[in-house]
Amino acid sequence: MLYVSDVYKLLLDQIRADKRGNSLEISEFNRLARLTNQEIFDDFIDLFETNTENSDVLAGFKIHNFGIDLTALASAELAYGTMPSNYYYVMGKPRILDGTVYRRVDEVTEYEDSCREDDYLTKATTTYPTCRIGGMDAIGNIQIKVRPQTITKVWVDYLREIEVPYLDYYVNDTTYQITFLPETTVLQNIPFGSTHSSGTVGGAAVTVTSLTHDFEWGEGELGLILSKLMQKVGTTLPDQGIQQSGLADEIKTKE
Repeated sequence: MLYVSDVYKLLLDQIRADKRGNSLEISEFNRLARLTNQEIFDDFIDLFETNTENSDVLAGFKIHNFGIDLTALASAELAYGTMPSNYYYVMGKPRILDGTVYRRVDEVTEYEDSCREDDYLTKATTTYPTCRIGGMDAIGNIQIKVRPQTITKVWVDYLREIEVPYLDYYVNDTTYQITFLPETTVLQNIPFGSTHSSGTVGGAAVTVTSLTHDFEWGEGELGLILSKLMQKVGTTLPDQGIQQSGLADEIKTKE
């Protein structure tokens, strides 16, 4: 885990904030960090398990053997269930229990599903079940649709969504010194003479819930995070030198 406050400080060092002043507000950093975080996640997913390093980096995002109860929908000749709310990407093949034997479920495309169901030789059975992932329930969760409709439960392995990094803080109203809040469920006191990022004015008994979320990446991804952030900061300042330096650093970290 990387503290988001450390990443912010290191980024300021990289762009020489001491020479150019506070050219990167925390609110802007939070927006860029969210985008960078998702870009890195998608980059690793694009190369999912092409090597052991990739597998290790994504290890903390893997959820195994998640059971999903299914409801039969006779009119569509299938059974459907809801994927977990933090679902992002399926791993391997789902499984069903056929008596005492677990069967692998083939994930098929919409077109393949219709073609297979039209032919009794390829039509899904309990021995050779199929599934599609798509559609949403009433609250926006993705669904899984399994054939045949007699199946009542399916187990899936998946990659969960990544947490969005965020840096929360309060500012001394006189000195303008910024104090970063940790990622914690413990209420944080905002002292007298300070103001929280939400606008809450501090006092002896004034507390807030910290909104800070640290990066879920390890130290090995720190260079990649900083290089991508530098490219984005170089665009918004704008500063071509920072942009080029960030690009060069990214290329080196991927070699």
